[in-house]
Amino acid sequence: MKLEDLVLIDTCMWIPFFNRPQSRTKQIVDGLLDEDLGAIVGPILAEVLLGFRRNAHADWASSLLRGVHYVDVTREDWRQAAAFGRMLTSRGHDLPLSDLEMATVARRCDCSVYSTDPHFDLIPDLKRFRSTD
Repeated sequence: MKLEDLVLIDTCMWIPFFNRPQSRTKQIVDGLLDEDLGAIVGPILAEVLLGFRRNAHADWASSLLRGVHYVDVTREDWRQAAAFGRMLTSRGHDLPLSDLEMATVARRCDCSVYSTDPHFDLIPDLKRFRSTD
């Protein structure tokens, strides 16, 4: 599997995956996982697991997410995310650190981001995953 084939899945897409089994988003994420294209970075993994109220549920989700490609965040990624954040803040856009980091990793790896969050539209040269059906 090449990194550029992967799709980094944002927190806002994992929520319906875990909570709305009949949703279109769940079907799309299932498809990405079935095709072995789904990926996650540490900040998103932490956000997803933080969303569970009970440790047992978070442990179950963590176990399930072990099968998803995990893309490491490098020191340079953190530096670049901060630079993006400063640039966007100077333009009046304050983005969450997790979004900045995921976008930075996606740009470095030339992979896509699957999210409905409009923050990602502000990141230059970012590939976005769009479902074709």
